Amino acid sequence: MKQRILSAAVGLCVLFVVLRFFDTLILNAAVSVISLLALYEMLAATGHIRYRGLSLACFLTAAWIPFLKTSYFVQLRLFPVLVYLLVVVLFCILLAKHETLNFEDVGFAFFVSLFIPLSITTAIYMRDSFGAVLGMFYVLVALGGAWLCDTCAYFSGVAFGKHKMAPKISPKKTVEGAVGGVIGALLLLLGVAYLLSHGFAMLGSPIEVDYLRLALISPLLSLTSMVGDLSASVIKRQCGIKDFGSIMPGHGGVLDRFDSVLFVMPLVYIIARHLPLAGLA
Repeated sequence: MKQRILSAAVGLCVLFVVLRFFDTLILNAAVSVISLLALYEMLAATGHIRYRGLSLACFLTAAWIPFLKTSYFVQLRLFPVLVYLLVVVLFCILLAKHETLNFEDVGFAFFVSLFIPLSITTAIYMRDSFGAVLGMFYVLVALGGAWLCDTCAYFSGVAFGKHKMAPKISPKKTVEGAVGGVIGALLLLLGVAYLLSHGFAMLGSPIEVDYLRLALISPLLSLTSMVGDLSASVIKRQCGIKDFGSIMPGHGGVLDRFDSVLFVMPLVYIIARHLPLAGLA
């Protein structure tokens, strides 16, 4: 537990630094690094890291995606070109390595090299679509919706867990933990939103939070978070590993911390586009 708390504290310090430079290319760089680390862990877990050419194509794609749209220049029109080049390169690698490389491997590489960075890059889209203040609010709502549910579910499960939720996928997760995660995340997320509204006001950028809408979508974020967490558990179980990595002692790898974020972050962006949860005062 001490290791988990220390790792979490270090992670929060890194998050604070990134938020401090939220409206700069540092956010893009941070998203790129996280994407690369998560992609490396996925390729290593599934054994695809042994295909060097395949891995290099995936890494180059993932590293560039967060820079296709920034506050300083827009290159989103290059995205179809990037995807096309990735497809051509992957099939060239398949032709060259067809005796040891399967089409399924190419399909998997294509999927993860786009899904992982695109999901995390929605943090950049939120900044550039809603502005620095509201963008930061939505990013923190997304992170809170994922991580608060996971934390509350853990402690609820330890305290009250009796009925297994998915014993063949993640034996330690319980129905009681899931319920506690949804309720706890709802209450804490409303508290975080309240503190953020006061914090932004003190900094001279007041916002008005729609607490009713936030309360209504919070359970949806929690359930989506669980889908992401269980999906990662299925992959780890099928690969015969406990964690994706060890970069965060007590937590595992980057992907172990961002598995639920990969699902929640895009959902918050979609909701915010059609059902704003906050506005500038």
